[in-house]
Amino acid sequence: MSQVVGIDIGEGRLKIAAADVEGRKIRLVYDAPTSKTALLKQIFGVVDKLRGYDGIGVAAPGLLNANKGIIHRARNLGIKDLHIVEMLDKRYKVQTFLINESVASVLGEKLFGLGVGHKDIAFLRLSAGIECAVILDNKVLLGKDGNAHEMGHTVIDANSDVMCGCGRRGHWEAFCSGAGIPVFAKHLLDTKYSGSKSSLRNAKALDARAVFGAAKKDPVAKKIINEIARLNTMGVANIVEIYDPELLVIGGRVAISNPEAVLGPIKRGIRKYTTRLNRLPEIRITSLGDKATMYGAVADFL
Repeated sequence: MSQVVGIDIGEGRLKIAAADVEGRKIRLVYDAPTSKTALLKQIFGVVDKLRGYDGIGVAAPGLLNANKGIIHRARNLGIKDLHIVEMLDKRYKVQTFLINESVASVLGEKLFGLGVGHKDIAFLRLSAGIECAVILDNKVLLGKDGNAHEMGHTVIDANSDVMCGCGRRGHWEAFCSGAGIPVFAKHLLDTKYSGSKSSLRNAKALDARAVFGAAKKDPVAKKIINEIARLNTMGVANIVEIYDPELLVIGGRVAISNPEAVLGPIKRGIRKYTTRLNRLPEIRITSLGDKATMYGAVADFL
């Protein structure tokens, strides 16, 4: 097998690549916004025109059954129970794999990025959600259904009233993800900082980008970002203690857009939450930008 197609179903964006797996060369052939209604039409429209490929790798967000090739729930796209592998198998009659986007990202780093030469790697994805995929002793941790990456749904504040998108309270994702940051910021503005002036109260669109941007001049926004950083540091400390990686790579839209605001506090504060005898891993922002997932989508064929 030499030529394969990599499909990266992102948060409202679709990337499709043609890859020469023998030469490890990947060429982006499609990159455009997508939605629940447009997704399949876009995929078929692009892949129908490609020639000479022997396999298809799909990287997708959300809750999966990777063994059966089903995207059970991708909340940010509104996808539910999409039998993506079956559809592609029937249409193109080539071997097709489905993996989670964070698993694809850690594989992308292992094969093409900062993880080359490392055997114990964690990839933390701070984006609309929070996920962490792990390779230990050169083996990918997948779990029974391929969902052993849902670190964002671990509890870091059991006493919080902030609701996660999954319907539970206290989850890391509720505070520090792209979807969670504006909800958490509003909660703090209405409670802890209810008597304080802040430009965030008049923001036209209170999203993660607005909160990080306001923190450069707004003292209250800065305090909110500091609280997000503290919780991120706790979450990263949990990853270090549970998996003991030699390299921890941080990616995803939130991290890539705000590298120093995300990475700096973690590196400065992580020792507050880890055991003294545990040697810390190297912690870095991904060198692949938003391409790690696309690279990893073809990794099952390498």
